[in-house]
Amino acid sequence: MGMRRAATIGLILVAGLALAGCTGEPAGPAVGSPSPSASTPAPTAAPDRADADEALLPMPVDEIKDWAATAVPNSDADGYSAGLSGWLSENTSAHQRSTLTSQQAGTYQAQLACRGDGIITVSASELDEEPAAGPIVCENVTIAFDITTTATGMQILMDLEGAPTIYALSLQQIS
Repeated sequence: MGMRRAATIGLILVAGLALAGCTGEPAGPAVGSPSPSASTPAPTAAPDRADADEALLPMPVDEIKDWAATAVPNSDADGYSAGLSGWLSENTSAHQRSTLTSQQAGTYQAQLACRGDGIITVSASELDEEPAAGPIVCENVTIAFDITTTATGMQILMDLEGAPTIYALSLQQIS
């Protein structure tokens, strides 16, 4: 691992934020993905399974984008670089890869919020590289961590274990 070209992820802060009385967003591509980038969720399931998963989310699907804008720093924040939001479920999109092809090299503070009964693990790296550090685990909290890249571009990998869960991720360049 060391100081090779891969991204370095370090956990800085864990702040638990419980959000009561919420419910979620459609499976598939992330909502609010920055351009140019690509989100690649797993293949979608039958409509009845997707509807059943959507019913288990902590908020209605059409409210996730608004929740994300308040859960993590948004485009009004200093140094804001990119943001992703959406939902994951075992039957529709338990694995998601977002490719940020024009993300400048540098150090970013990432903030990840997740709500629901599932566990989302997140890892980041430069394009076509393996993550240099262990994944960040999000279980109904908001977490901040650093991502450092030495080349243009970055990929964010999200994996879900358990019940359908919503997420919001924000990147702010700090150097």
